[in-house]
Order: sequence, then C-alpha cells, then structure tokens
Amino acid sequence: MAKQKEHRVGIYARLSNEDKRAGESVSIENQVLMLTAHVKSQGWELVEVYRDDGFSGTNQNRPALQQMLADVRRGRINVVLIKDLSRLGRNYLEVGTLQEEFFPDHGCELISYTEKMDEMAVFRNFFNQQYSKDTSKKVRSVKKMCAQNGKYMGTYCPYGYRRNPENKHQFVIDENTAPIIRKIFELRVQGKGYKAIGNYLNESGVIPPRDYYYQQKKRENTTNINHCWCDGTVKAILENEVYIGNLVQGKVGTVSYKNHKTVAKPREEWIRAEGTHEAIIDREIWDQVQKIAEKRYQPRKQRDGAASIFSGLLVCADCGFKMRILSKKQVRKSGKVYRHTSFICGNYGRSGKAACTTHTIEEGALHELVAEQIRAHARMVEYDESRMIEDILQVQNDESQTSRTAYLSELKAHQNRLSMLEQLIAKLYEDRLTGTVPETVFRGLIQKYEAERIDRQESAKNLESRIQSMRQSANGASKWAKMIRQYTMLEVLDAQILLLLVDRIEIGEPVMVHGQRVRDIKIVYNYVGDIGSLHAADEADSGEAVSAYGQAV
Repeated sequence: MAKQKEHRVGIYARLSNEDKRAGESVSIENQVLMLTAHVKSQGWELVEVYRDDGFSGTNQNRPALQQMLADVRRGRINVVLIKDLSRLGRNYLEVGTLQEEFFPDHGCELISYTEKMDEMAVFRNFFNQQYSKDTSKKVRSVKKMCAQNGKYMGTYCPYGYRRNPENKHQFVIDENTAPIIRKIFELRVQGKGYKAIGNYLNESGVIPPRDYYYQQKKRENTTNINHCWCDGTVKAILENEVYIGNLVQGKVGTVSYKNHKTVAKPREEWIRAEGTHEAIIDREIWDQVQKIAEKRYQPRKQRDGAASIFSGLLVCADCGFKMRILSKKQVRKSGKVYRHTSFICGNYGRSGKAACTTHTIEEGALHELVAEQIRAHARMVEYDESRMIEDILQVQNDESQTSRTAYLSELKAHQNRLSMLEQLIAKLYEDRLTGTVPETVFRGLIQKYEAERIDRQESAKNLESRIQSMRQSANGASKWAKMIRQYTMLEVLDAQILLLLVDRIEIGEPVMVHGQRVRDIKIVYNYVGDIGSLHAADEADSGEAVSAYGQAV
C-alpha cells in the first residue's frame, strides 16, 4: 500500500497598493483566514504563513515570497497554497517558471484555492499580467494629472516647508528652516561655493535636512552616517524651483510596470506647475544664483590660498577662450612679500601663438577699470534712469517705441483677419452642405482660406514673440538699473558685486595709438548685456564719468 503524502503547507498571501485602489475585495487577513480554514479541513499541517502586504505582483523581490522559496528549496514545505495565481505574481513568464519548473523540481505542489491548475492556467496567468499593466497605466495617469494640477505627489516634504494640515498635497513655509534656505541663497550670491556653504552650516551647528526630518518625527536617523551638510545637499537646494513657489515633479520614473528600477527622466518630460505655494526666495535672487551656476563660477586659488575675484569671468575678445590667471610672488630684501597677478588668453596659454595672442592684462589695472565703469553707469542711472533704460532698450533691440506700436497694430490686424477667416470657413462648410457652393468652388476657396490662416497664425506668433522679448528687455533693464545705482561711490570691487552685476568681461589685445598702448575692455552685464558707453559724452563733460572702453593700459 502506497504511503500517503504528508502535506507540509505554506500559505502565501499578497495584496498590493494598486489592488487596494482597484477595489480588490480580498484583504490579506481574509486570504489567510480562507486558506487556513481550507488547510484545517483537509487535515494538512500548516507550517508557515507568508504575507506580502503592499507589494506589486510584478516585483519578484518580495521578502515573504523569497522566504517561502527558500523554505521550498530546504524542503521545509512541500505544498504552497494561494488564493489564485495573481497572488503569486502578475508577470506571466516568472509565474510560469515557478509553476512549471521551480515547484516540480523541488517536489513542491502549487495549489490555488479558487482556480484549477490545468492547461488554462497559462492564459489566466497572462491576463493577470495584463491586469497589472492596465492598473499601472491608470495609476500613472492619475499621478500625472495630479502633478499637472500642482498637487505634490512625493513622500518627503522639501526642507524649508511642511505639509499644509488642511491639504497634504500643498506646502506651507516652515519658519524654523526657511531662514536657513534664505541664508544658503544669500551665501551663494556672495560667491560662496557649495562646499563652503556646507562648511558654514556645519560650523554654525545647523542640522542637515534628513536629520531635521527625523527630529520632527521624534526618531533617530540611522541612514546618515556623518549627520553633516555636504556640497550635494546644498547644490540640490539651490537648483530646486520649489523655493520660488513652483513644483517640478516626474524627474524620475521606473523602467516599466515590470521593472521597478528608478531611472532619471529627460528634462522635457518633467511636469512643472508654477505658483502652487508661497515662495521662500525672491525671483531676483533665484535668477542671480542660476546665472552663477551657468557660469560655473569657481575662483581658482593659488598655492598660498589667494584667489582672484575675476576668475571665471574673463574671456578673450578675439577667440572666446577663458582667460588664464598667472601669479608671481616676490620677496623683497626687507622680507615683505609682493604678489603680481595677471591674466592671459587661455587659448594662447595652451597652444601658443598659432592659436591666439597673449591679451595680457594686470589684475590691478582691471580692478580700476571695471570699478570705474560700474561707478560711471551707476551715476548715469542716478542722473536720468528713464533715459538710461530707453537707451539700453534701443541698443538691445534696435527697435524704438514706434516699432513696438507698429508690431501691436500689425498683430491686431492679423488677429481680426484670423477671426474673419474662421467665420468664412464655417460659412463655406454650411454652403457646401446645403449645395449653395459647388464642390470645385468649395475646394478652391477652402484651400485658399487655410493657406492664409496658416500664414497669418505664423506671422502673429512671430509678432507676439518680438513684443514679449521687448517687454522682457524692459524688465531686465529696470532690474539692472535698480541694482547698479547703489554703486555710485564704489570704492572696493569684490566677488559679490561682480556676480551680482557682471555676466562676463571681454579682454581685447592692446594696440598702439599715438605712442600709447590702448585696449578694448567690454563689460557684459547681467540682464542688459553689452551697453557700451551710453550717456558717456554728457557725463564726461562734467568729469563725472569715463567709459571703460579704449582705456590705456
């Protein structure tokens, strides 16, 4: 007589978050109760209950599932009891491998409480995967829609904010940490690097964001080893639009509904919603910080630790290469140390005369010339700000107020004609339906109207772009005027002033004019670009301003 099989049963139950949202009726508890009762009714031995609550069926790296498979390998259980195949997983290839190969190879029987394990199981397995795929699409679609509507879908609230008690998808300013955010941006505007800012915060005893999060939760942070600020954390804060009131989400995603590996998404796929909450940082300060990042401003230190405020800002006017700093140290007989610092074209420094010429300029002369031009432009703004802005706009756009008025008039004409074309096209379709207009006439007219509509839409778009550009230029000129007018009495030029005002400084090659070495030094300002020596003649007559162009050096 054959020996009756001894059933050592492992019950496996799973329920994902997607199943809950999709209305899955059988909870983990009910699955276990149902399957436990079946084991008892069959007189089998229940060895273990394996539970994976909140895990997707497309993910095979579930802790309870892996523990169960390990027990199968060891022979601890020889029967796996599940509610249905979808509980085991929703990847039909992986579930099929378990069903057809893994369990038979280890002498383990797979039993489904609600389904027959027959030839139709492979089809049910496939449909389980399709169900998971469809559910994943729905969940992603809902998350995308919420993000587009300005709802925060992340887990952790950004440092500087806390969740709104009345709406968990919105932020309110955390008055405990917002001043730290403002200080970080302030230090960056002053020319401090990411590491220097991190060191300042560490020395000031400011706890880093992750530690602060756990402190608020009244839990110990075991994930952060040194509990200090680092340059990466500072950089992430300075690049996060959340601090100007915007939400940018969808920066990362998963490879697919099967593969949950996180990958970075291209910038064009990010979801941006503006003005979703109160800003901590003023837009002007934000723009200054982003300009610094674009220029990658990092003053290069010499061996003795000294650094030039012009490093990273100087470019050769002829070849466009960055200027390279040269520093010589002299020790006098008295023991006093003198430093001589100058700049040369980086292209020349790398490849010699075949690439460019030296464009050498001393740092001391540069200090004097740049400071003088800043003072001169500041006095021009103080003397007649409206005229200065008007002249800047004239230089930038070469388009007067008359041109802007003409653009607006032309745009209005296009818009009126487009509205008329829409009415003509609609009327033409009605006449075609009633037979008033023959088909051949209809085709000819509709083609003509459509062609004109497309041309006028394109023209209107170009005009709108020009008008918007002129408006932005006006705003930029006003911002620049507001910033520079405080430096009419500038005495000491420093890195903070340069970063605030200057985008770059173009250094020309010296030439001999009437026995004197003269060069062009072009200062390209933030917001307004190269404005030359506007008003210089008016102000120079009174001896109050001198252009920094064509200076003798």
